Amino acid sequence: MENRIYLSLKREEKNIPIVFIERIEKVGEYLASFNCSDLVIFTDKMVYRLYKDFIDSLSYSYLYLFDEGEESKSIESYLKAIDYLLDRNVDRRALFVAIGGGVVGDVVGFIASTYKRGVRLIHIPTTLLSMVDSSIGGKTGINYKLYKNQIGTFYQPEMIIICPQFLGTLPKSEVLSGIGEIIKYGFTLDKSILDMKDRFENDVFEIFQDKILAMQLIKKSINCKVKVVEKDEKESLLREVLNFGHTVGHALETYYNYYFSHGIFVILGMVAEMILSNILFNFDLSNLDFLIRILEKNSIKLPQRFEKSQIISIMKYDKKNISSSIRIVLLKDVCDYVLGYEINEDILYEALDKFEKIVLS
Repeated sequence: MENRIYLSLKREEKNIPIVFIERIEKVGEYLASFNCSDLVIFTDKMVYRLYKDFIDSLSYSYLYLFDEGEESKSIESYLKAIDYLLDRNVDRRALFVAIGGGVVGDVVGFIASTYKRGVRLIHIPTTLLSMVDSSIGGKTGINYKLYKNQIGTFYQPEMIIICPQFLGTLPKSEVLSGIGEIIKYGFTLDKSILDMKDRFENDVFEIFQDKILAMQLIKKSINCKVKVVEKDEKESLLREVLNFGHTVGHALETYYNYYFSHGIFVILGMVAEMILSNILFNFDLSNLDFLIRILEKNSIKLPQRFEKSQIISIMKYDKKNISSSIRIVLLKDVCDYVLGYEINEDILYEALDKFEKIVLS
């Protein structure tokens, strides 16, 4: 199955290979092609438990294990990893390999971009969401206090290795999380993804029993992101389209203390931002039905009511904002988007009121 998509960055004169392999056993061959002083593997304790034999076969110099979950995207976790590297005198000719989901990829990317002013990095994403989204594009980051990804860099890896074998150990919530990001691409960049609405509404595991279909979805999503990042690596404007569903979604994620996986909050965020799009641009709300059915089919319901003022307060710290203005990606129609729209708080209250009635009814 091995083939590649290239992310070509003209400013850096860099072609980043996104390599697709069928079996994880092939990973070692790719790592062996890099000359390095030390091979440092970063993963979390859950991934290591699941793939211990594979990871131990990689002939690493050092293995660093994060705790599972969003708590590892903290400044304390970052500094602990830096201390580990310094204590072992790891130099800048090392090769860092991030094996895990979005949390591991984000924090290891940040470590690689800052340690010794930059160490080479390879991403091996193990979740659907990190395969189609977070491992691609060079965003790194850690959370600070209550706010997501407030400290971070843009730092491109040398290679990204995609192996769908990892999907076999994902819980349903993580598959659904990745589906949320894939659906985002359907509403913003590639309508053909939405041709599979009926399949998305059925058991999410069913889609990934069909390996050909699964790879088609993964590659369509990756191609969407690659095309945007090639035009706007540092998110000067166009790349903001990838944040559809994320402004409200991140606020809900913070408010509910990561109660669901990230992509599930993206689905909830898309519902809220479609309501905003309807209020401001008459976006057809029949598109909501599809998302609501996915939430209902998978028993996704917010655990309690939220304080609208607190959600709006959190949204004010979103990275896309300029000064105190809340800027959101909205839709006029499917794949007809408006970037950086500055939202009036009164309209936000109106939309969140409608959103609350839909998702808590």
